[in-house]
Amino acid sequence: MDSKQKVRQVLMVEDTASVAALYKSYLNPLGLNVNIVGTGADALKAMKASVPDLILLDLRLPDMTGMEVLEDVRGNHPELPVVIMTAHGSIDVAVEAMRFGAKDFLIKPCEADRLRITVNNALKRDKDDSKTRTNLTQGAQYQGFIGTSLPMQAVYRVIESAASSRATVFITGESGTGKEVCAEAVHAASPRSNMPFVALNCAAIPKELIESELFGHVKGAFTGALTERQGAVELANKGTLFLDELCEMDLDLQSKLLRFIQTGTYQKVGSSVTNSVDVRFVCATNRNPWEEVKQGRFREDLYYRLHVIPISLPPLRERGDDVIEIAHALLGHISVEESKRFCRFSPEVLERFRQHAWPGNVRELQNVIRNIVVLNDGEEVLTQMLPPSVSSDSGAEIASSKREPTSSVSEAGAVHQHMGTPSAVTPGQIEPLWQVEKRTIQHAIAACDGNIPRAAGLLEVSPSTIYRKLQAWQEAESSQRESD
Repeated sequence: MDSKQKVRQVLMVEDTASVAALYKSYLNPLGLNVNIVGTGADALKAMKASVPDLILLDLRLPDMTGMEVLEDVRGNHPELPVVIMTAHGSIDVAVEAMRFGAKDFLIKPCEADRLRITVNNALKRDKDDSKTRTNLTQGAQYQGFIGTSLPMQAVYRVIESAASSRATVFITGESGTGKEVCAEAVHAASPRSNMPFVALNCAAIPKELIESELFGHVKGAFTGALTERQGAVELANKGTLFLDELCEMDLDLQSKLLRFIQTGTYQKVGSSVTNSVDVRFVCATNRNPWEEVKQGRFREDLYYRLHVIPISLPPLRERGDDVIEIAHALLGHISVEESKRFCRFSPEVLERFRQHAWPGNVRELQNVIRNIVVLNDGEEVLTQMLPPSVSSDSGAEIASSKREPTSSVSEAGAVHQHMGTPSAVTPGQIEPLWQVEKRTIQHAIAACDGNIPRAAGLLEVSPSTIYRKLQAWQEAESSQRESD
């Protein structure tokens, strides 16, 4: 039989029979032969009997972890595509799995279209056939975001998985991390993309007016209401309503919002007429929403209604070299706006950017670059052009120690443990720092049974720091093997 006519074989490793049957039914239109197994041992046994074209692999199995299955598959079939299936709480592990060879990951529960698209993309062998798919690992931009760091790839995957659904997305993150950009990305990737996207900042509107802004009002509803006004919910009909800084909303209005979410109906201020609309909610806050619930400032029932698909945006200091990609994009854009000639940064400036803590995140970076462009001229940004907040040596050193105290970990732990006291060390015993650091990180991951976030906590660094270093070491080893 011609290879083009051959029925593709998919091995689904899923221990919940009802979920496996549902996902198999989703894949029926693709004409695939789906073999279902419920344990890691059965998966490895099935692999020995017949190598499939694709594996759909649940991370949580009754007899072993999905990572152990992935390790075995990668060792024996390095080119075989594997798609990880995971719940929201295991996204960090799914990103780690991609680091070690998984093709993609799906967030459960997933809808039929998302599963079929992901499986189709994973089965495509010719890169030219996958132009319709967003390349998250190589492309520098995604729906308004810039950057390819592993924490952001996890965000992109959640957006892709959530976009096709009606489920509410709840975005959290520090100020300046791009929560509205994220909300727009969810809208742009959704079936509602050609309908309105309406943003309402709950912190920027006076308490007395926010109900009118949300639901609208009729003429004469209050002093100054000279005409009837459409509210945000009406303007967003068939589209997406983004409620920014939701935790700033008054408790009384929270109860009206809850009723609207439950029924899809509302009344304009001053009116007894009930209206209905179809909107998809996306919410955001820079606070901890559950902490706000515990403090009595946010309704618990509203929290559970809205906190369906959480997306946590990482701060800029945890995004590695994304800061450099964003800086270059901003420099080009702002230089054109201000009619300046800037087109590059000096290596010293780039290093300062990497070391700075960026407490204001992308918004701070944008302000710094606009300050440079407006107050200076030339083609290259030099260190003397940097504003004091970034140019301070002490500030850079403090940021560096906060972001990546790996050298102190190495010296205090691995060096002392393996080499004795400093006075007993000879020049021949001294190892390169990166080797000590690599060994320390590997020992920490092993001690935590492969749980990178937990290992990062014990090492007092962010998980993204470990992901970045693992990626760099793997790339270096791959380059070495190719050169040999």
